[in-house]
Amino acid sequence: MPGLLTFTSDFGITDSYVAEVKGVLKALDPELHIIDITHWLEPGNLTAAAFVLLHAFRYFAAGTVHLAVIDPGVGSERDILAVRTGRYVFVGPDNGILQEAVEADGGGSIFALEIECFFKKLSSLYRGNDVLQRIVKQGPSATFHGRDLFAPLSAYLCGGHPLEEVAVQKSSMVEYRIMRPMVCEDSVTGKVVYIDRFGNLITNVEENLVGQEDEIFLKTDRTMTLVGRLKNSYASAGRGAPIAIIGSRGLLEIAVSGGSAQAQFEADYGNDILVMKKQNGGLWI
Repeated sequence: MPGLLTFTSDFGITDSYVAEVKGVLKALDPELHIIDITHWLEPGNLTAAAFVLLHAFRYFAAGTVHLAVIDPGVGSERDILAVRTGRYVFVGPDNGILQEAVEADGGGSIFALEIECFFKKLSSLYRGNDVLQRIVKQGPSATFHGRDLFAPLSAYLCGGHPLEEVAVQKSSMVEYRIMRPMVCEDSVTGKVVYIDRFGNLITNVEENLVGQEDEIFLKTDRTMTLVGRLKNSYASAGRGAPIAIIGSRGLLEIAVSGGSAQAQFEADYGNDILVMKKQNGGLWI
């Protein structure tokens, strides 16, 4: 059965980067199925990368290889990782973007690629492959490990080849966690951790932390806005009005009916969300 690979990056689609990575993948495994999760992540935004991978990986069949290349440290001494969990293999740089997804899948065995050993193995497996020979001859580009290292490793793993023959096991990887909300008796303070293409502000506040009568505020660098109480849908308010809603990920979102909350409030990653709990006397602190 052909392998299945998901591909997440901050490469965009204006340039040829995504195509070059896919070209290498298909050159090494012509039967490989590749599904793009997104390539429109904000460049170098590790929080967005970790968030997208965390919320997407579980909707794929067991055995899927998840490749994530958001790599502001490309060319540095950071490791090329493959993490094998009970159901998946996650491939990406050792900068923390894999951690949340790996832990959500129950943890896994962490391996760091041994590059010289890996290319010797590939040269034996894919003898005469023109694309691989080009990469081996020129050596991995210091600015494009996605094409020259992550893609060959992902193709190798999708082909069912043993990770232990090309990588060394590690006890840990770089830690990077999506910030958790601060929960108090009368309030919850969260953060905007992701902004989708519609300009919806997705927060780290889970559904169980927000009551139907709680008042929700958005604090940006410029303003503090009363968004109001939870609504049931994006169409539950007049056009241009802010809406607080629980989105499909089970997280509190701030949206604007028929518009973009990001644009309307000049919002950004890390902005504060304040959920004020209704008090017995009917007032909010």
